Amino acid sequence: MGVTPLTRDMALTAMLRQIPAKFRAMFAMLLTMAGYARSEWGEPTAASIPGSGGRLQRAAQVGTVISVVVIGVVALIGILIFSQINSALPTIENTQLDNASVGVTDGFANAMELVPIVLLVLVAALVIGVVQRMRMQN
Repeated sequence: MGVTPLTRDMALTAMLRQIPAKFRAMFAMLLTMAGYARSEWGEPTAASIPGSGGRLQRAAQVGTVISVVVIGVVALIGILIFSQINSALPTIENTQLDNASVGVTDGFANAMELVPIVLLVLVAALVIGVVQRMRMQN
């Protein structure tokens, strides 16, 4: 008795229902904006790149956009997992162990403060690439 497609779809539907409605709405809005941006700017820009429709023409700046999305999602999931693990740990009575735990938590928080900077750098690189491509057309 294997898993039927109907059972798999029902399990997926049940799993998606557990995701908060606000997150689903934000994700749908993000997908809509990404689709609009691709049709408005991505496809015309890809068509303007010289070539015979190869990888460079199809990809244009998609790699940077995918990197920004992946880093953002990984950071968000990492923060959620770390939060769940940290809240599941018992309270520590020993001050030395408590200080070590606080040190690990503070180190993780300091590392997560760099994520927006990395995303800004990637977006800046994307903007610079688009501006440079516009300058080359003139």
